[in-house]
Amino acid sequence: MNMSGFQQRVKQAKAENLWLLAGLALAFTPHFFRLSLLVILPSIILLCWRLLFELRYLALPSRTVRWLLTFAGIFATWIAFGTLMGRQAGVGLLVIMLCLKLMEMNAQRDVGVVIGLGFFVVITVFLFDQSIFMGIYMLLVVTLLVTALIAFSRDQSVIPQWANLQKAGIILAQALPLALLLFFLFPRIPGPLWSLPTDGAGAGTGLSDSMSPGNISQLSDNDSVAFRVQFDTALPPPQKRYWRGPVFTQFDGRTWSGPYPQRLKNHLSIDSHYQVSGEPSLYTVTLEPHQRRWLFALDLPAIIPADSHLSADYEIIANHPVRQLVRYSMRSFTNYQLAKNDLPDISLYLQLPTESGPRARKLAQQLRQNAADDADFVQIILNYIAEQPFYYTRQPPLLLDDPVDEFLFDRRRGFCEHYASAFVFLMRAAGVPARVVTGYQGGEMNPQSDYFIVRQSDAHAWTEVWLREKGWRRIDPTAVIPAGRIENQQDLARILPEMAETGATPSWLKKIGRQLNFGWDRINHAWNQWVVNYNTQRQQDFLSQILANVGFGNIDWQEMISLLVAGMTLVMAVVAVYLLRPWNRRNQDPAQVAYGRFCQRLSRHGMQRQPTEGPLDFARRAGQQYPQRARDISRITALYERQRYSPYPTHKNLQQLQHAVRNFTL
Repeated sequence: MNMSGFQQRVKQAKAENLWLLAGLALAFTPHFFRLSLLVILPSIILLCWRLLFELRYLALPSRTVRWLLTFAGIFATWIAFGTLMGRQAGVGLLVIMLCLKLMEMNAQRDVGVVIGLGFFVVITVFLFDQSIFMGIYMLLVVTLLVTALIAFSRDQSVIPQWANLQKAGIILAQALPLALLLFFLFPRIPGPLWSLPTDGAGAGTGLSDSMSPGNISQLSDNDSVAFRVQFDTALPPPQKRYWRGPVFTQFDGRTWSGPYPQRLKNHLSIDSHYQVSGEPSLYTVTLEPHQRRWLFALDLPAIIPADSHLSADYEIIANHPVRQLVRYSMRSFTNYQLAKNDLPDISLYLQLPTESGPRARKLAQQLRQNAADDADFVQIILNYIAEQPFYYTRQPPLLLDDPVDEFLFDRRRGFCEHYASAFVFLMRAAGVPARVVTGYQGGEMNPQSDYFIVRQSDAHAWTEVWLREKGWRRIDPTAVIPAGRIENQQDLARILPEMAETGATPSWLKKIGRQLNFGWDRINHAWNQWVVNYNTQRQQDFLSQILANVGFGNIDWQEMISLLVAGMTLVMAVVAVYLLRPWNRRNQDPAQVAYGRFCQRLSRHGMQRQPTEGPLDFARRAGQQYPQRARDISRITALYERQRYSPYPTHKNLQQLQHAVRNFTL
């Protein structure tokens, strides 16, 4: 088929069906990147099948084939996810069933069902992504679906297809005030409006609940945001910006992990086992969803957020996985003594696998003989790392047999997790209680706003060592590596803050790129604060502040409902007056508008149409009065009657009528 033949088929296709297919294709697109290929591929095939049917290339399948395809779609979803419940499985089943519905879409009722399900697919996208970009993208999808709904609502359109899109935009603009009222005033219900089973296939980002060589280094080039922090007090110095996350105490020779079930069961009082000095840091964390239970706070947290608890290793653990944006206020002390005189289970922090790291054990015993006490031994190990040719690299070599021995004696090149793992191993081999702590270190202030950005590339691992009469002390073995042995200059600002300015000056293009990135992040942060995280407390604070400015006090939910009803009534009244006003030409038939303009031109020359006079009688009388224009008058009247009263009016006929009226003169 040549290009002209294809264009002819496009012209013959129903425009309303093309609007609908375009809207559905765009609605499905975000899901195609997160669903299984077993669901994606059949959905794409079915969507293309319907498109080819509209272009007269294929016929729709028979009833028997449709039933077979339905059972195959359900089976494919089950194979892909192992269930038909949950976010991903439920959305996958919805997408493939909607595509199957396209195979039998013939009647007007079928069209209504398909468009309604299309709107539901739009809602499901926000179960996974609530970013401002996705909000704008889904607004486009909704516009296309509303356009299709408008196109299907008319039996025979006399308006060009672009006018359907324009009308859809007008309808959405009219709905905007009501949407804003509902957003700001509708009472927020704590927690989700519905509950879905946990997705076994849901992907997490960021730190894991275990650590092995290479885990954290994989995040070193990931610039996505982990969380944002807004400080109410002075920003802590760079060497104090350790954001505590998962703590690992068990080692199997390669992987560090923690007693995960016990962490969820054992709760620790926030005011136990530690002493603080200095002023606390007050701040608010906006945490991106990462599908796990860790909540991050500046080391050491003095309070815990709601719906969370504190583990024995001072991890803040949420009661439910973080599947949506979470905002919580924190207070932390950066100067503290933790478990100064009390270590309940010392064996937990001395555990080592029997056959792991023989050379490392021997090294620890040799160096221990030269140490006066545990604190002196810690310093000896740090000096050993600083003096020996250890390198800090984002591309660590693969460690196959014994990671600790290979790193300490053979490779001597690694990322933070290699140094933390080896350091804790040496401590425990010498009888010093120690543990691995993971989280984030550093971050950067957004120069265009007032908040701090911590990215996945700031993921870090350090250690804590328990010393008698001093308690747990944070020891970061990577901090002693000389600047000349840090391969990537971007790591200097995080590992050695005093060396941050020694790197190469970025080019002007990179500077512009960074400023644009900060600007976009500022927009995202505002979106997160005022849209995604507009919860019950934020709604109460916002409305109370507004009412306080006009002389009223706090607001309760009953007053909120009253304001909502009053606001909706006012908005609907304004819209109704605008739409129903008699001088609104948008409500008139365009053919009638053109003919009315024709009658006005005749009336200005004394030819007034009588209220009881029909178009043909008026045309006959006007033709007798102006015989030189009788032909034009008859043509305009014929075009008007054909457009106004014919069961099959056309856009071409309307254009001819409007053109004839514009050119009519006496």
